[in-house]
Amino acid sequence: MSDEDAFLDDIVEEQDHGRGHRRGPRRSGGGVRSLIPVLLVLLVLGGLAFGGVKGYQWLTSNVSVEAEEQDFPGPGTGEVVVEVAQGDTGTDIAGTLVEQGVIKSAGPFITIFSNTPEASSIEPGLYRLKKEMKSADALTTLLDPASLAAHRVIVPEGLRVSQIWPVISEATDIPVEEFEAAAADYTSFGIPENPAKSLEGYLWPGRYDIPEDATAEDVITMMWTRMEEELTKREIPEDQWHRTLTIASLAEMEVRNAEDYGKVVRTILNRLEGTGEAGGSPMPLQFDSTIHYLSGKSGAVGTTDAERATESPYNTYLNPGLPIGPIAAPGGAALDATTNPPEGDWLYFVSVNTDTGETKFAATWDEHTKNVREWQEWAESKG
Repeated sequence: MSDEDAFLDDIVEEQDHGRGHRRGPRRSGGGVRSLIPVLLVLLVLGGLAFGGVKGYQWLTSNVSVEAEEQDFPGPGTGEVVVEVAQGDTGTDIAGTLVEQGVIKSAGPFITIFSNTPEASSIEPGLYRLKKEMKSADALTTLLDPASLAAHRVIVPEGLRVSQIWPVISEATDIPVEEFEAAAADYTSFGIPENPAKSLEGYLWPGRYDIPEDATAEDVITMMWTRMEEELTKREIPEDQWHRTLTIASLAEMEVRNAEDYGKVVRTILNRLEGTGEAGGSPMPLQFDSTIHYLSGKSGAVGTTDAERATESPYNTYLNPGLPIGPIAAPGGAALDATTNPPEGDWLYFVSVNTDTGETKFAATWDEHTKNVREWQEWAESKG
């Protein structure tokens, strides 16, 4: 025991005597050993403090501890065209904007997008933005229809190409004649050669954002590519594309309500196969929609004797089987109905109310006659 240890023990003993406490026999070295844990803790804390200071000195001398800016200050420069694809989420859009140098990082944009209810209304398309924009400004620009960098065109289902070209021409200023000239060489777009020698029915209806510098060929390519994707998605064999599109176009044009497409398809198949009352003998389709196609009419219900007597491979009154090709652009509902029609023995149908499009289907001529009478009574009530 050192002199210092003995001195400390004497002090502690005197204090205990002063308080009236009794001590047992003194144990050699006990005081020092009791202080060792305390000293160790102090040493560790001191080391940590020293290391923390040194670490901080190294960090501040080598790395900026100030958080890196996550956003450009804006307002941005130049111009860049960005595409928002179908089904893009806020995260997807942010990624595209970062890749094209519009915003600095995805985080701020995603945060603002998530807290902006209107952001979910951003539609697929091409948008004109600037480089190095603030995330908030980029989102505001995407929400502004004026920032669209393309001609937005909506092509409804059930249009013929002769009706589609003027719709697109009006929006893009591409002359109708250029579409007609391009369409004449329809196989150059990858459209399979078909008996009608036409791209009629092979162009997908829907909304398109057509680039400002697009040509007629570019537009046709866009529309055919979409149709090819839809046919492939439904696993329709390529050798069945023409037949499928033909039947789907008939369903599209014969009735107004999509819920009736499947029944029309089944009726077509039943007549071609000679089901039920047909006694196994195929029946001509006798669809007025095919007569409207060859005569150039649209929206009309009836046809004249002279029109039905017109020689044409589209005339389903004169010719058995399907018309030579599609008579319009079918949409998704008509395609779905064609690939999976409901079961039924229908051979006839008639719209009994052309205002609402209500259509009644029948398996027998007698039943069909009653339905026709109902339509006649409705027509008479309309004056």
